[in-house]
Order: sequence, then C-alpha cells, then structure tokens
Amino acid sequence: MLMDVKGVTYSIHYLTEFTPSRPTLVCLHGFTGTSATFDCLNEARLSHNLIAIDLIGHGDTSVFVHPYRYTTASQLSDLDWIISALNLEKIDLLGYSMGGRLALSYAVKHPTKINQLILESSSPGLSGYDERKKRRMSDNRLACLLTDKGIHHFVDFWENIPLFATQKKLSTSTQETIRNERLSQNPYGLAMSLRYFGTGIQPPLWDKLSLLNGVPVALLVGEYDKKFVSLANQMVEKISRGHVITFSKSGHCIHLEKPNEFAETIRDILISEGP
Repeated sequence: MLMDVKGVTYSIHYLTEFTPSRPTLVCLHGFTGTSATFDCLNEARLSHNLIAIDLIGHGDTSVFVHPYRYTTASQLSDLDWIISALNLEKIDLLGYSMGGRLALSYAVKHPTKINQLILESSSPGLSGYDERKKRRMSDNRLACLLTDKGIHHFVDFWENIPLFATQKKLSTSTQETIRNERLSQNPYGLAMSLRYFGTGIQPPLWDKLSLLNGVPVALLVGEYDKKFVSLANQMVEKISRGHVITFSKSGHCIHLEKPNEFAETIRDILISEGP
C-alpha cells in the first residue's frame, strides 16, 4: 500500500491479514534494507497484525525529496502520521539497526503509544562530539562512493565490511537474496540517508533512555557482534524494564543468520507481554 505523507510517498506492507481486534507490530528495517527484511516472521503465527514500512530513501518509498525529509525529526513526524492514519492507538514496535535507531527515537518521544519495544542490533547513537564528527566524515565518504561510483560498486564494498563477516557463512541463495535487495536500492536515496540520518548526525539518546517510562524493551544481539553486545549491556542499565537476549552463533543480522530462532523469539516476546 502506498500512502502520501505530506508529500512523501511511503510504501507500507501488510505482512499478515489485518484484524482490527488484534494488536499490531510495526517493523522498521535497516540501512540498504526493505520491508522484506521481516519476511521470516510470516510463518511465526504471531498473535499480532504485522506491518512493515519502507523507510525514506529505501525500497518503494520516495527518494527524490527535500533533504530535510531524511532527518530524524522529519522521519519521526512521518512515522507518527502513518501510525495515526492507520488508526493504531498503541503499537508494538520492532526496529533493526538503522530502523532500531528510529524505533528507539519514536519510543522515547511517544512512550505512551508503545506497548513494547524490540530492538535488533541497535544503538542509541554516539554520545561524544568527536565520535559523531568522525562518523559523519565516514558516512559522507560512503555517500560519495554511492553517488560517484554507483550502487554495484558500493554493494561490493558494503557486503565485505567486518560487520557482515558472519554472513559469508550463509547459504549461497541467501547471500544472493541479500545482495539483490541491496542492489535494488537507489544510490541517491542511500546517500541521503547516510548524510541526514546516519549515526553521526542523529541526536544521541543515551540520556533519554529513562523517558521510556516503564516500556518493556527487548534488546536482541548476536553473540559474535561484540560491539552491539556491549552497547546492549550498557543500554539495559538505563532502561527500567529492559532485558538483553543474545543469539548464539550469530552476528549483526540475526533475522538472516538465525531466522527461525529470531521469529520464535519475537513471538515469545509478544506473547509474554500481551497486548
């Protein structure tokens, strides 16, 4: 389904048949991803409606719009507009990596609209000025790679960064699916996402985690993803109802490396807290 949100066309995917009486899980993908990220949940027999949104610059959502529409503030406003337009008074929210940053930002801003928050391999951002400056410079170089060399050259580089090393152990067909999803993206959209919604430019949320006001938060991390395991353990100390779930023999992209276990875990989390 396509929805116009103040001049930006968002692609919204119902991954299950929508039943008004059931609670709804809204899913936000990561950088270079699409709503297809969450296909592994289709067979999980969730107790919830399942909706996934292509974020701006990705998938079938608008790419060539004003740069401001890529910013955290604008994306938060758009997400809230979508949730209201879908008549969802209160939701469960799942975000992966970049989508997790947006999900956490939304939950901090609108805690009363969240039943529970599930973050897969996600971060509250960088707290130090120098860290953020260094990251912005790195993201800008990647953005230039996209606009100067094109999507194929970028994907060749991106799929070989250390963060995704464990994906080399996946089946050939799965690796081809991941590569094709990345290649399907518009290089301009990815570049704009890096420049205006990258980790280095997004406002850090470390000092705002307490604003979740008792919202249950599940932090999902892969055993081999040491950086994000450390981040999750730091985050949980600041979240009153937070807990960490570690997936053995998995890296950053749990839903791809451990799809069945990931789906079962999401189902169990939703059941344990209820609507």
